[in-house]
Amino acid sequence: MMRTMYLLAATVSLAALTAAPAQAQSPAPTNTDAPTEAAMEETGEADIVVTGLRAALESAQTLKRTAPQVVDAIVASDIGKLPDLAVSDTVGRLPGVQVYRQAGEASRVLIRGLPDFATTYNGREIFTAETRVVALQDFPSANIAALEVYKTSTADLVAPGLAGLVNVRSRRPFDFEGGQIAGSAWGLYTIQAEKLTPNFNVLATNRWETGAGEFGLLVNGSYTELQYLDSEPSNTDFLQTFRQEGSRLIADGAGQAARFPDIQRLFYRSGNRVRPSINAAAQWRPNPDLEIYADFLWQGFRNKIDDRLVAVELFNGSSYSNLAFRPNSNLLSSGTVVGAPNSVFTFQGGTYNKTNTFQYAGGAKYDNGQFKISADLAYTKSTFTGSTESVDRRFAGTPTITFDLERPQFAVSGLNPLDPNAFIFAGLFEENQRSSGRDWQGRVDAQYDFDDDFFIRNIQLGARFTDRDAIRQYANRFAGPLVPTGGGALPLTFRTTPEGFKGAGDLQPFRQFASPTYGSIRKNREALRAIVGFPAAPVERRLEYTADEQTLAGYAQLAYGFGENVDGQIGIRVERTETKVAGPMPTGIEAIDRGNEYTDWLPNASIRFRMMPELQLRLSYAQTRTRPNFVDQRPNIQLGAAPPGGVGTDSAPYPATGGNPFLQPFTSDNYDASLEYYFGPSSFASVAVFRRNIDGFIQPSAFRFTDPNLGVVQVTGRTNTGKGRITGVEGQFQTFFDYEFLPDWARGFGVQANVTYLDAETQQLVFGGPAGALEFDRISFDDGIRNGVSKWNFNFVGLYERGPLSARLTYSGRSNFLAFRDNRGTSDPYREFGNPNDRLDLSVNYNIFENLTVFADWTNITMNPFEVDFSSARDGRPEARYPRYLRYDESTVSLGVRFRFGK
Repeated sequence: MMRTMYLLAATVSLAALTAAPAQAQSPAPTNTDAPTEAAMEETGEADIVVTGLRAALESAQTLKRTAPQVVDAIVASDIGKLPDLAVSDTVGRLPGVQVYRQAGEASRVLIRGLPDFATTYNGREIFTAETRVVALQDFPSANIAALEVYKTSTADLVAPGLAGLVNVRSRRPFDFEGGQIAGSAWGLYTIQAEKLTPNFNVLATNRWETGAGEFGLLVNGSYTELQYLDSEPSNTDFLQTFRQEGSRLIADGAGQAARFPDIQRLFYRSGNRVRPSINAAAQWRPNPDLEIYADFLWQGFRNKIDDRLVAVELFNGSSYSNLAFRPNSNLLSSGTVVGAPNSVFTFQGGTYNKTNTFQYAGGAKYDNGQFKISADLAYTKSTFTGSTESVDRRFAGTPTITFDLERPQFAVSGLNPLDPNAFIFAGLFEENQRSSGRDWQGRVDAQYDFDDDFFIRNIQLGARFTDRDAIRQYANRFAGPLVPTGGGALPLTFRTTPEGFKGAGDLQPFRQFASPTYGSIRKNREALRAIVGFPAAPVERRLEYTADEQTLAGYAQLAYGFGENVDGQIGIRVERTETKVAGPMPTGIEAIDRGNEYTDWLPNASIRFRMMPELQLRLSYAQTRTRPNFVDQRPNIQLGAAPPGGVGTDSAPYPATGGNPFLQPFTSDNYDASLEYYFGPSSFASVAVFRRNIDGFIQPSAFRFTDPNLGVVQVTGRTNTGKGRITGVEGQFQTFFDYEFLPDWARGFGVQANVTYLDAETQQLVFGGPAGALEFDRISFDDGIRNGVSKWNFNFVGLYERGPLSARLTYSGRSNFLAFRDNRGTSDPYREFGNPNDRLDLSVNYNIFENLTVFADWTNITMNPFEVDFSSARDGRPEARYPRYLRYDESTVSLGVRFRFGK
């Protein structure tokens, strides 16, 4: 028996999602709705009870079960009932997805350990500024209908990267039965920053029958704001060797008395992040077979960054005492140093970043039941601007610093950190940047369905084009004052910084100091520039690079089946790409104005065996090609210090950093197998194994070229490596405990769990052997095929839904990973290792009425710190390992209401 479904998440209509007469087999514009009635009949679940959490899980499960690709999805009410502000937080709960959390949100999304995936919005490519993908955290969770992560490729998809494709699906008016106004409003309190901010989401939609057919209109707007504060004590990554002279330690690299990081820091990562967003859709159905539609999206991003730092110099002290060493070593653990005068440094930043992304789209689709054809045209434009003012100061006086390198932490005496006049103005740093990108994209898709008794079920044909350009401009400058100025004499307003370190106990004794306010720095930029001798105008941006890219693609694909138990797809996609990235070069180096053209033939094949109604096995193969990012291809470089003689040689090349215009796309042969067992409407278990055979993987490394004036130049950037492979296993389990022997209240409990294991190996270019010969070195996963990738990733979720109450408790985590890798020559390999903290989040909902819900969310409940260690063998010394930093991430608590009026 079908029950009336009520909204537990902002602006959700799952009834429309489960009844919409469209397909969920591809994120193409013609296939952006949820599971079809035919799909529901295929699973034997046409008569489903759709309420709350169960409805969301059932819809996502049906999509996973019936899609021709390996796909994991979360539908709208599921997202609304998670303690998530942004889609990036939500996607991190799916199997095989890893995220990096910082500043109160998830970022740096990895799918099966890789960032090389495509992002689409309603099946159309979308990006941020000059990048190839959109920042998923720019999508508010409350604004979307579903999130779909495609881990295998089919020919009709917008070309996915090596890792797959993430499609964000919005709502349209025909998803609803009639007129509706729905929304949510909540207050969000951040525990570290101690700030309450307003957030809201409102949707209005209606549909009308007219003499010209049915017409629908929807408008959805949201506003999210977060004031965040991350607290971070750290050791520098520079492991110095000292010799002893009396009570002093001299840092000349020749001694054996002590080795230790020579600076400790306190960093407060702080800011205010606002994301306004509006999306709108119009649909017109003049007859049952034809639909014409238009979509609009605006995403805004406003970020005021007022981070601040204090650095205490442990080197060059006038005397050292109370030194404690690690057993049987010269590695220092703790001690006390009387520092040099004015040797405690601090800065206060004032950065404002702004992004606007617009997408305008329209199209039509015709479906007479057997023949389908659709056309879609879209224009996207995204612009990012950013400016930074950073005020550098030094504490006036001679400090005494008590330090502990193992925690790490420090205390300072002999100074007055709370007095604005007890500082010396040490300089002004400025940054000015702008990036933008735009594209036109269009596609036409057609499908013809054959009778069910024919082994070819349907044939699909399609074509697509894109015309993309991007530009990046950047400049910075720094200057100190001609005459040192006391902090109190600056045209600035000072305050005592927030203490931070909530939940850290007595860690980091030095926590508070006087610092300029964000507003006074931004307001008095011209006065600060005058003090250091800068012109009143901002530093003029310089061109870094421009990019132009055109693609033309076509595909053919057929779906086949043998009886009711075997089906699959076979397809091929051909894609012609022309890319050109150009930019200025430093004086003395010949300009590189390079283009690249290539044509790809990308096959795919899949088969699904239904061994019994509840059990199915998928096997699939696809070839993908992943293009390098524009920033990695930029031809401009920045020269370092000149080698002896001023000309680079094989043994002593001229150092530089920058892009690599010689980068090529890399290819991958992708193999996937998935065994899935569906034992209830919202219950299933699955295990998937996958392998990626890669050629030309793009890695941080270095490349060389010979300049007629500068000689051999070695550029640190990205290069194509040799062959490699990535293998992994994913497991999932989901169920509600609907057992007759349990009491009614206990049947509301459920559980979700997923775990992913990754292993990989690739080759990397290194410079070794005689005269710096170019060689390949095989890199295992443990050495870091890709920075930021964990071998293990997991999520465990406890569910409860009974009557008006529903709750979700999520425990997620990942294993250690290589955070950073830098081969500074064979004498100084340097690594940073992440030791991520597990995370616990809670979401609770209570329905006061059918159309009114109260909810509360709490994120990062345990507030365990995220720790990064580093190892270094500088100056040929034995490898040593110290803590790099501890970071106490933001935790949030929210309370609000959701409402709905209408059908």
